[in-house]
Parts: sequence; C-alpha cells; structure tokens
Amino acid sequence: MKLLSLEPLLGPLGVLDLSDIDRVIVGGESGPQARPVEAAWGREIRKQCCREGVSFFFKQWGGTHKKENGCSLDRRTWDGMPKNHLVRLEAR
Repeated sequence: MKLLSLEPLLGPLGVLDLSDIDRVIVGGESGPQARPVEAAWGREIRKQCCREGVSFFFKQWGGTHKKENGCSLDRRTWDGMPKNHLVRLEAR
C-alpha cells in the first residue's frame, strides 16, 4: 500500500499526482503554536482523491487542543481505507 501523508497541511497544494497512491492522509498542525488549516485545502484534496479513486483520511484539525477541534470535515468523518488493504498478523 502506498500512502501519501499531507500533515501538517499548511497551505493549498494544487493538483496532486496521485498515480499509484492508495491512501491520502490530511491533518492540521498541533501544539502550542499550531498554524490553522483551512477547510478549502482539505476539500480540494478530498475532491482529487474521490476523482482518482484514492482513499481519503482527514485525521485532525490540529491546534493547541487538537482533541477539542475534532476530525470531521463538512460534518462527517473521512476515514477511508483502500479496498485492497490487508492486515497481516504474524505469529511470534
């Protein structure tokens, strides 16, 4: 599985090359001096993922109190996983 992590998202990224990418993770910066993420940036990435059939995961808004800010974008949770994702457990 090929993953593209776009966190912290600090600005718009324009057109992405999602060739051979299975999942994109987007998240805001967290911590005391976190810079804000704009919803439009996440929406544009989500739109590109949907168009290309790539799973989209919006991880967090970030901020000083990231848990309070939550992880929903446009009033829903985006936690897509690729259809071909397999979890392999090995005996120890």
